[in-house]
Amino acid sequence: MILDKNSYVLFDGAMGTMLHTYGLYPGQPPEVFNITNPEIVEKIHRSYIDAGSNVITTNTFGAIRSKLESTGYTVEEVVAKAIAIARKAAQDKYVALDMGPTGELFEPLGNFTFQEAYDLYSEQVKAATLTGNVDLVLIETFFNLTEAQAAIQAVKDHSSLPIICTFTFQKKGRTLMGEDVPTVVTKLKEYGVDAVGANCSLGPKEILPIVEAMVSSTDLPILIQPNAGLPIIKEGQTLYEMNPEEFAQYIKTISNMGVKWFGGCCGTTPEFISSIRDLLNV
Repeated sequence: MILDKNSYVLFDGAMGTMLHTYGLYPGQPPEVFNITNPEIVEKIHRSYIDAGSNVITTNTFGAIRSKLESTGYTVEEVVAKAIAIARKAAQDKYVALDMGPTGELFEPLGNFTFQEAYDLYSEQVKAATLTGNVDLVLIETFFNLTEAQAAIQAVKDHSSLPIICTFTFQKKGRTLMGEDVPTVVTKLKEYGVDAVGANCSLGPKEILPIVEAMVSSTDLPILIQPNAGLPIIKEGQTLYEMNPEEFAQYIKTISNMGVKWFGGCCGTTPEFISSIRDLLNV
């Protein structure tokens, strides 16, 4: 793994949260901004670098064919542009290809198959490797081990890039598919990932039991990227009310549990990363 599991590593915070402040409207694919507003995406990446991020993730969370078909842009166009923007902003920092879930319901609950997912992810990875400008892959916000296996296999078949895979868990410590933390991290190690973690759904306070279970279940490096607290709905908008200082205090608690890699998910901004940096003296 190119990152040291024994040293603090700061990833970035939310991309979608930031894009909404620059005019992304609800339902609009964030990845389109790579083509239409590259200067905004670059500005966001740079703001995270300035805040202390060692790793920034490309604006490609939903850059798969099934999600881009309505935009008029191809996977190759969107991924190549996203990586070029990220690499320009990152300079000597690391760039991670961001891969998110398909949003499809898999067999036997639905009709979507492992092969269909594998094919979508393969297109995404192939587009990324053509650029030669990615240092690692972050497969994040997954909740289905079958889908995660498809994404991981696609990365391994079409690149030699290190893989981090983070799952999203509910308050009771299970995924939406009912799998607990030990099961998830054990399976991910079997699939060949280089690091595991948890992101989204929960704030840093609520994610503490997940972290505890993860630390006791694996010897792999762990990446924790919580939301900025639990969401509230106000005037039809989803808001996160935790401030950067409180967020960082919980991250400090998590670091005392043995975790070294941190970032933020929904609702977090460069100020959150900066607060983590300052509190941990990274």
